[in-house]
Amino acid sequence: MARGLRLGLLDVTLVFLLLCSVTGLLLMDHHRDAEDDQELNKAILEMLHINKVSASHQAKPHPYMRRIYQRLDSLEAQDFGTSDGTLVQSFRSADGPHHASAGWIWFNVSSLNPSMLGAELVLFRKTLHYRPLSVTVTLHSVAASQGALKESPALEERLLSLDQRPSTGFDVFDVSSVLAVKPLEMVGFQLRYTDESGSLVLHEALTQSLYCLNRGSLSEPLLVLYQTHPLQV
Repeated sequence: MARGLRLGLLDVTLVFLLLCSVTGLLLMDHHRDAEDDQELNKAILEMLHINKVSASHQAKPHPYMRRIYQRLDSLEAQDFGTSDGTLVQSFRSADGPHHASAGWIWFNVSSLNPSMLGAELVLFRKTLHYRPLSVTVTLHSVAASQGALKESPALEERLLSLDQRPSTGFDVFDVSSVLAVKPLEMVGFQLRYTDESGSLVLHEALTQSLYCLNRGSLSEPLLVLYQTHPLQV
């Protein structure tokens, strides 16, 4: 009888140890699953954070292009026939050719759609003169095509009031004639000024003072091209 009792106690002990082992394994598996879930949640949060940061660093549209899009939407809302299929391209300023002279605003237009017929140079006027002052500005251009630079005659001449800014904040010049050069790889622009007495003003310094020329800034120089004619914004 004592031997049977001992065997019974041994069986109970074995069952208890087996249950403890199974429970321990289950707890370990549960802990491992919790760690896996925690790692997965962490990875998801990190991914969401990366996406959020990436989204916040996406390039914002140029303020002038926002006006263009609003104008196009307005024309479509009015069912304006000629607005259908309007194609618009824009290029931000770029580094000029290594052999180009300083003082020019350059654009890389190697991806230009060949159907474009109209073009605008858009410059944001960042400063105003403290008293009434006017200068005559003449816009010149140079085109880079097949490795050669070709300067064109003056594209436009206008009187510029240095103490007043256009309502849009941008000085816009029609430069459609530069599209006559084929193939057009790069195009540069330079503003040259004469004061009221007709004396030539330091054009590069004045351009840097008047306009936002910083590449990468929200209002950097912009070249806008149109399939038909420039829109009035």
